[in-house]
Amino acid sequence: MIYEFIDDQGTFRVKSPHRYNLYFPLTNKYGSLFCSISPNLSGDIKKDNDHFLTPPASIEDLRSSLLCRRDFFIKTNNEIIRLSSSYDDILEVGFLYQKVIKKTKTLKIEVLNFVPYNLAAEVMRVRIKNNTHKPLKIIPTSFIPIYARSEKNLRDHRHVSSLLNRIHLDKYGILVKPSMVFDEKGHTLNKTQYFVLGFESDKIAPIGQYPSLDYFYGEGDLCSPQAITKDLPPLNKKLPCLDGKESCAALRFKEAVLKPGQEKEYFFVMGLSDDPKEPKKIFSRLDSPKKINDIFLKTSKYWLGVLSALEFDFKDKNFNGWLLWVKLQPALRKLFGCSFLPHFDYGKGGRGWRDLWQDALGLLLLDNARVREFLLNNFKGIRVDGSNATIITKEGSFISDRNRINRVWMDHGVWPYLTLRLYLNKTGDLDIFLKEATYFSDHQFSRAKEIIPGPTQKDYLLRSPGKGIYQGSILEHILVQHLVQFFNVGSHNIIRLENADWNDGLDMAAENGESVAFSFMYAHNLKDICIFLEALKKKTNSVWLFEELILLLDRIGRPINYNNYKEKQTRLGEYFSRVKNMGGKKTRVNIDSLISDLKNKSAHLSSWLSKKEWLALGFFNGYYDNSAERSEGRIKGGVRMMLTSQVLALMSRVASKEQAKKVWKAIKKHLMDKKLGGFRLNTDFGQVYMDLGRAFGFVYGDKENGAFFNHMVVMLSNALYKQGLVEEGFEAINSIYNMAIRDEARIGPVIPEYFNGQGRGLYSYLTGSASWYIYTLLEEVLGVRFILGDLCIDPKLIPANFFKQSIDLKLNFHNKIVRITLIKGAAKKKVYQVKEVIVEGEKIPLNCGLYLIKKEALKKKINNITVYLK
Repeated sequence: MIYEFIDDQGTFRVKSPHRYNLYFPLTNKYGSLFCSISPNLSGDIKKDNDHFLTPPASIEDLRSSLLCRRDFFIKTNNEIIRLSSSYDDILEVGFLYQKVIKKTKTLKIEVLNFVPYNLAAEVMRVRIKNNTHKPLKIIPTSFIPIYARSEKNLRDHRHVSSLLNRIHLDKYGILVKPSMVFDEKGHTLNKTQYFVLGFESDKIAPIGQYPSLDYFYGEGDLCSPQAITKDLPPLNKKLPCLDGKESCAALRFKEAVLKPGQEKEYFFVMGLSDDPKEPKKIFSRLDSPKKINDIFLKTSKYWLGVLSALEFDFKDKNFNGWLLWVKLQPALRKLFGCSFLPHFDYGKGGRGWRDLWQDALGLLLLDNARVREFLLNNFKGIRVDGSNATIITKEGSFISDRNRINRVWMDHGVWPYLTLRLYLNKTGDLDIFLKEATYFSDHQFSRAKEIIPGPTQKDYLLRSPGKGIYQGSILEHILVQHLVQFFNVGSHNIIRLENADWNDGLDMAAENGESVAFSFMYAHNLKDICIFLEALKKKTNSVWLFEELILLLDRIGRPINYNNYKEKQTRLGEYFSRVKNMGGKKTRVNIDSLISDLKNKSAHLSSWLSKKEWLALGFFNGYYDNSAERSEGRIKGGVRMMLTSQVLALMSRVASKEQAKKVWKAIKKHLMDKKLGGFRLNTDFGQVYMDLGRAFGFVYGDKENGAFFNHMVVMLSNALYKQGLVEEGFEAINSIYNMAIRDEARIGPVIPEYFNGQGRGLYSYLTGSASWYIYTLLEEVLGVRFILGDLCIDPKLIPANFFKQSIDLKLNFHNKIVRITLIKGAAKKKVYQVKEVIVEGEKIPLNCGLYLIKKEALKKKINNITVYLK
């Protein structure tokens, strides 16, 4: 690996980091400021896509553009030192800060950047030390470009929008407040002020500044600015010619002479705010070295506290440190969404539908105190046609689509239930099933087949004529998602692919495409819901559902022939027609009748899939393309296989144990890369597959075309463990860690979205694979599961899981701390079995094949559990 951990708190160092195109996220606990930073101080600072303090930086800008760097020049008698250049650098990264240590012939320089956990500002500290035996004269000057507008103005009226800039020179720096927000759809007055304020030790202000790029460059450019090379005089008062220019925080500090070994520090506070008083308020909390050091320590403590709710100790410094960063990823994505980092330049802010539920999965394992409210709000994004809004904002409101495209993803109904399932098992809170929530309603209907012209309700809430806003139970929302999809089939009686499923790259088969892969999961969920309905019967024997939904509970009302896809389509069309003007009237449904209907549907779908989509090659077909042809199998002389198709067949447990073993053999043969040791998303189809999706236009080995896509690999591991294939599950999950720590990955300790064909990790930090990794590690590998509010111990460990003799973990459970130690068996076995489980000195009996610990048995504030293996 390219880094080395230097403590047990996840702090790591990288030598010569300029060799790798690295970046790191910086933010506060509110997600009110998003920063990316690289070892050469590239990256950007912004509040959202419309408010960038510094120029927007995509992945190539980090190494190609000087104008997205937080720079600092030090002029001595003999040289000009530029901190964004490399000088025998050492990079240090911790929670959440970046520190770069540089050594030149004369100076040792340390550059620290972080965002205080409770403030919307980035802090930069430059510490300079004379590393010679002689006095050294320095002339320090900062250079931080100020962009002060929307990312779209980068290529849309870049110059024109700069004419709006109004510059104010402060004693400590610069504030820029554009007069307007330039947008040809409708210009508005600007309220946002962008600022960079700086000082040296003891709050000594700069002696002047170069407030515009023109003034800083002189007759030079950014490579050789005359403010530095020719010592142009800095300004300490504003000139009329500065307004309407591209601006920068080029602050000139007083010339200093450093004695041998003497240090000098320079500090910068960077941010943006709509409150004109906020810049000074923030600065007043950070205007001394002591204040900055104090809040830096508190910031590290805060982020470590976020991670403390779930702790692992595998007795290995590298794996433990890596896990700390993996645990942070769901928290980062909750704040960043899928935007605001250099690889994620497609994001518009907010999080996608899938992201919501998978992040909640990880957050549930860390801390479920606020998750109930979070889940309840998320269900408000579901439409009554079973589809959903695809983006949720930071404020919790919903947007139909980030690109204003009328489309739906067929897998979106799967994820909310899987997350709710974990919540129900961890908390035992069955009452959430009966809590009511609104439905999302906009111009899109009948799963984007119909577009309703004209204005819709501004609040996007479903209303019933004459009855106002409609609310239904969370159970009802879950049923809508699954029942609609059961009937939403194509000509092979498989659920339609629509505009894509989990694999966004399969986006060109909307008319005739079908997703066998996710049909497996709908079959699983329909059956699994019944487990909780059985438990719900202890509270009530019936539930209220809107009466139109009975059309889809056909075994209760008017049964149809499930083998006839046209009958399914007709029934769904009838449902869409009825709910288009939904009456809002509810009817009571007996839970036993509901269970019978759902089980019937699951059994039909499971049988249909397992019989008709199993191939003689020993794996499942997962898709039909837009020509209604199978996408997998032996086609055009080669074998076509997708990992997703196999994973979901196994995870749903529709595949038999015998089929699961054959599938694993086929995966090893066709999808495992023998050199890198990972599992590819698909074989090389050898064509631009216009009948299935854009993925096949990508070069093979990248993104959704044959990359090592970690989300699906960790789900493969989860599925194998669920099938009882323990050694195989370990091989899959361990491949992620092994690939992540290889030098070829060229990344820090993180699970990236994927590794490409060369083994390089791409799209770091903001990926749902981290949540699934922690979930799989806890529930499947270590076997710490939850069943309706109780704790179950069922580890699936092999000798390779252990670095030493034991594994420790700590989690929060019903507001109590539970510490669990798993002790390795003496005998060498392929898979360890549980010998005994001891809770606070008391042996737990085996009950129906499970070691179940009732929540009432955990009586102390801190409870110790020891699991002996054999």
